Amino acid sequence: MSEELWQKYYGKPNPKYGNRVQYGMLIDINKCLGCHSCTMACKQTWTSGPGQEDIYFNSVSTQPYGKYPRHEGDPKDSSKYDYRHSNLYQDTPKGEYPNLWQFYLARPCNHCADPACIPACPTRSIYKNQDGIVLIDQDKCEGFQYCVKACPYDKIYYNSVTKKSQKCIFCFPLLEKGQEPQCVKSCVGKIRVFGNLMDPESAISKLIRDPSLGAKPYTPEVGLKATHRVINPIEPRQYRPDFGTVPSVWYVPPRNVPPEEVEKYFGYAMSGLVEEPNPVPANLKMKDI
Repeated sequence: MSEELWQKYYGKPNPKYGNRVQYGMLIDINKCLGCHSCTMACKQTWTSGPGQEDIYFNSVSTQPYGKYPRHEGDPKDSSKYDYRHSNLYQDTPKGEYPNLWQFYLARPCNHCADPACIPACPTRSIYKNQDGIVLIDQDKCEGFQYCVKACPYDKIYYNSVTKKSQKCIFCFPLLEKGQEPQCVKSCVGKIRVFGNLMDPESAISKLIRDPSLGAKPYTPEVGLKATHRVINPIEPRQYRPDFGTVPSVWYVPPRNVPPEEVEKYFGYAMSGLVEEPNPVPANLKMKDI
């Protein structure tokens, strides 16, 4: 299926925005240590200014998200979530002992091939550059926050000091210098592969199209570093592809999670979902320009 999806989305120029390059990322969830080095490197570089105290362009959360302790008088099945605090009540596994599971989900902006935020912006301050990176022109942004509501991944933030919306920029100033994004460079577990998804010869494209390459020894033809190899490769998938935005961030799904649970997070859009952990209201879903 990965080869089919690659050909559909990256084997030709973007039909809507015309970009012939699409930078993306492949994240191996099974290697993530939950150390938040990526988050801190990103924050120190891009979100350390006024109004950005609670803004995390890159975040790492525990899935499923931890629950508050149940209080007396609450319904038996009640649970309360607080997404304002990125680490509160995390590392709370799901299941019954000894069949417990959890995983760490690292998430930058997906820089989608068909973003929901672009058509939602009334000032047209959000755009896709020639490298496929979704950016917000801070001079044009008037802070309507429609993009914040439209993004089904909750990866656009409103800065109450500057009155502007802000988001991950895939470290494009570093890319212009020939460097990788901060979250990639700082990763202790070496879980991220970054590159041009539209280049069939890039490491990320090869791994998505043929996951078995990750288990093979290094060869000049494949060109994959040892830190990018995996044992018992699993077919990469996108996170919540059912949102229909064609994310450019891909994942190697977790191995220690029941298959039906994996489908909730990384199920193919065409196969449907058992349950939606983060449903998007119809009025906020992507609209055509």
